[in-house]
Amino acid sequence: MKVSIVGAGSWGTALAIHLARSEHDVLLWSRDPEVVSRIARERRHPRRLPRHEIPSSVRTTTDLGETFDHSETVLLSVPCAAMREVLAAAPDAGNRTRRFVSTAKGIEPDTLKRMTELVLDRYPTASVAALSGPTFAEGVARGDPSAAVVADRGESFSRDLQRQFSNARLRLYRSSDVVGVELAGSLKNVIAIAAGIVSGLGYGHNTLAALVTRGLTEIGRIVEAFGGEPRTVHGLAGMGDLMLTATGRESRNRHLGEEIGRGRRLAEVLLEMPEVAEGARTCLAVPAIAARAGVEAPISEVVVAVLYEGCEPREGVERLMTRALKAE
Repeated sequence: MKVSIVGAGSWGTALAIHLARSEHDVLLWSRDPEVVSRIARERRHPRRLPRHEIPSSVRTTTDLGETFDHSETVLLSVPCAAMREVLAAAPDAGNRTRRFVSTAKGIEPDTLKRMTELVLDRYPTASVAALSGPTFAEGVARGDPSAAVVADRGESFSRDLQRQFSNARLRLYRSSDVVGVELAGSLKNVIAIAAGIVSGLGYGHNTLAALVTRGLTEIGRIVEAFGGEPRTVHGLAGMGDLMLTATGRESRNRHLGEEIGRGRRLAEVLLEMPEVAEGARTCLAVPAIAARAGVEAPISEVVVAVLYEGCEPREGVERLMTRALKAE
């Protein structure tokens, strides 16, 4: 099938490599002319996944209109902060059927909207899906056996994507729980920052295990309050992705937390990071989301306090440890 990918960061590039291996006709969009020309000329991204060759069948462009003309199926792999801007610049739907897959994991702080909700604001009649799960871009590009989940709103879209995009290297499971998949994928980034903070402070596995376990509970409370399914929280988009992002060396969110735990400031760390740690922005939305749902989100609140309100990391951990005692 023809597939358009909007965003040539690590994940968009990895997906282009994966889909080209299955002989799909892939057009990859980047706003950076150097990225487009270097991939076309050298078959490698100049900055992302440079060790991995991009198949010659993958074409590149800086033209968003061309990207949307190429296929009715568009994978949106831009950072969450850029999603609204990119959608605003995209062409109108016209009379053409549109199918969008959001691969971004985050929540817009100002509106508290998930990424598929932004897509539907721009294209109200489109089919939308969310792709999420424990999938570092490096592993997918390398061809490590991996698994993810693709969720739609009970349409046939996820079934078609599952059939078309799965192969022996990436197995997709389908779901009708878009809310749960998107919220779990977004919130786990915030918990991963907290996991990095406790590791950066020098605490051991006891602390990390407790933090991640209670973090999963926090995710579950919010997901279920918004109508998501418990099995999503305990599946690939929830527990699976949390385990990877909170412990994996390639995790941008964990890395951010580690640096904060070592005493560095947020602006300094973000300036040095080549790609976005989505949890740094999403965390600002979580207390409001939790309040709207009438549930507690103490770990996320501490992450906000440490990143933006001057709370020292060690003090933040103490806040969590001295909360009122309760039954599990």
